[in-house]
Amino acid sequence: MIVHQVFAQIFDEKVQNVMVCDNYEMANWITRASYGDTAFAVDCLCYPCQPGNGYRNNSFYRIDEDGTECAIEAVASTEQEVANLNAQVAYLQMMSGMTEEVADE
Repeated sequence: MIVHQVFAQIFDEKVQNVMVCDNYEMANWITRASYGDTAFAVDCLCYPCQPGNGYRNNSFYRIDEDGTECAIEAVASTEQEVANLNAQVAYLQMMSGMTEEVADE
């Protein structure tokens, strides 16, 4: 369950600020009131973005010291991590069962 929503305030393809807000409509309204009519809010709960990062084509990015653009990848949610771990456990259980079957033959 998500209690708070986190939004990046985007203007001119840059993250201007990151804020916590109750809902998207309010975050978008505050962003437009702060930065102008072309500004907008983007849900960034799973992205470790910060002011100064870029936002283009629905993706966050940062500029490295050498000027290279690097995508900012989403961080897996707790639910995704648990699902991945369960899949790994199931795979290991299956593989250990196959090993036992081969040893029995």
